[in-house]
Amino acid sequence: NPFVPSVRMADPRLKHTEVILEGNVYDLEAFSKVHPGGPDALRIFGGSDATTHYYMLHPHQTLRVKALEPYKLRPAEPAGKVSSEGYSAFLLNTEAYQDLKARVKKAIPNQFATWEWFAKAIVLFSLTLYVEYSVLAYGPTLFKGLVLGVLMAFIGLCIQHDANHGAVSSKGWVNQFWGYTQDWIGGSALLWRHHHVLMHHADTNVEGDDPDHTGDIVRFNKLTTWKGHHAWQAMYTWALLPLLPLKWHFGEFFDLLKMEHMGRAISPMASGDARLALAFRLCFFLRFYLLPLLLYPSLHTLAYQFVCFASGGLYLGVNFVISHNFEGVKSVLASADRDAHQKRDWAYEQVEASSTVGGRVLGFFHGGLNYQIEHHLFPRISHVHYHKLAPIIKQWCKEHKLRYQFYNSLQDNVSSTYRHLRALGEGA
Repeated sequence: NPFVPSVRMADPRLKHTEVILEGNVYDLEAFSKVHPGGPDALRIFGGSDATTHYYMLHPHQTLRVKALEPYKLRPAEPAGKVSSEGYSAFLLNTEAYQDLKARVKKAIPNQFATWEWFAKAIVLFSLTLYVEYSVLAYGPTLFKGLVLGVLMAFIGLCIQHDANHGAVSSKGWVNQFWGYTQDWIGGSALLWRHHHVLMHHADTNVEGDDPDHTGDIVRFNKLTTWKGHHAWQAMYTWALLPLLPLKWHFGEFFDLLKMEHMGRAISPMASGDARLALAFRLCFFLRFYLLPLLLYPSLHTLAYQFVCFASGGLYLGVNFVISHNFEGVKSVLASADRDAHQKRDWAYEQVEASSTVGGRVLGFFHGGLNYQIEHHLFPRISHVHYHKLAPIIKQWCKEHKLRYQFYNSLQDNVSSTYRHLRALGEGA
């Protein structure tokens, strides 16, 4: 069965139907049947230690021990040396983070989407459908490719991002429905949650554990081994961003077949999600690549497709790169020796590993992801509330003597990222 990996789960302490919370193993499969947010949100955590995720995704001050007690199986064995084996580089659920949660809960009692979010989502998706219809009915143009690419990026930033974080509604099926817009634009809701929620958000800027900060092509972290080509990364990184959709469209197809993504096995609990994702992907190939070429076979059609995915890839890619890569950004691990690592508050590290740029207007078009500090502290709060979060978090950072990195404009943020990449490219 290609949807059940033959390899063991990354964490050898667990079966794929189990999860660890605060040092105890629980039956995730059984609990998912009664989970208030629905089972869809939980399947990616099968076979993992999800303690960090529990606290970052819930407003709770403590673990709901009483509700979880019927599903408790045994105490967990000691963690390994990497995140996938239960290692955490942080202090979790500290008094400081609990205090911030209480302030935010008081200011924003309803964390989910408002009418503004739904109106924007409906308009964006309707415009996307119209442009795609226009391409098939009347033929592709480079302008249509540009517009469609930007609209797809807007869907990725403004719709699916909130939905796949569970931030649209307390009802799981609502988040699941809007989360599938990621599959509509050629991605995968399943792989996005595996990559972004399971890995990136829990271990932001932890070299070796955060897939957005670990790699060979671009040196994002001082612990990444320097190679000759990195000397040019401040320039070529930006040129690679328009090509990202090719990796998403085609590379991820094989990840779904292998049930492995970003070097980490996908829980077999999500095997049904993988089958659905493959079906969505085949439909996307037919709709985006094959039909336009069959109806209008020409180099012009290929150019339209390139402009579409390149514009969308550039828009998305720039937003992602500048968020956690800038001058003075915090590298969580000081050295590769994790035994010598001095753990700090998870919330402190999220603040100093992220940046915020601009304000509410930019947030409207970027799905609030210009508020990266706010988003990383509270990923399950809808982006329509981030402008209200910002002053609360700024004050909290001031009280705790934390650097709150703010840029007035995208140009300032991009320039800082360029200089940061150049310094790392020089071997710094």
